[in-house]
Amino acid sequence: MSSFASIKFIKEYEKVVFYSVVINGGEDEESLFEAFVKQHTAGEFAKLNHILAWIRQIGNQYGAKASYFRHEMAAEALPPNGINKEPTYIEEDQTTSNNLRLYCHRLNDHVVILYGGAIKTAGKAQDCPQVKEHFNLANILSRLIDQGFVDDDIEWNDDDRDILYNEDFKINY
Repeated sequence: MSSFASIKFIKEYEKVVFYSVVINGGEDEESLFEAFVKQHTAGEFAKLNHILAWIRQIGNQYGAKASYFRHEMAAEALPPNGINKEPTYIEEDQTTSNNLRLYCHRLNDHVVILYGGAIKTAGKAQDCPQVKEHFNLANILSRLIDQGFVDDDIEWNDDDRDILYNEDFKINY
């Protein structure tokens, strides 16, 4: 059985516009990113808040530079590598690594598609039962979104600071 995804606008900051995708639904339904936030608000609030702080920081100050994302094949993930990058994640009064992963697709320095994620418990995403599904879906969707540009189903606006797409556009996978 095939599925489809629709692109959903999430938020525009000074330097970056964030989107997500809705699986088998329209823009008025919950996106992968919104489900991620809802799921991790209760159990992993500090880790989630760290990732949300990175989204705000990237959106308002840094722009979506490649160095602020983890390279994950065709996709990317947050938070970035390195425990000393601001904003830092602090647990039990010490700066440490945040193992909550949010998979995404950085289209350029101004546009990012946010997917879902989970707590990473293995060295490789492919080996982790919690993030494997999110990792695989992010890579599939990222490749299909890239193909949407090739097929002119998704286009850049005049200054490459946002994307244009028909609201009926569906990513079939």
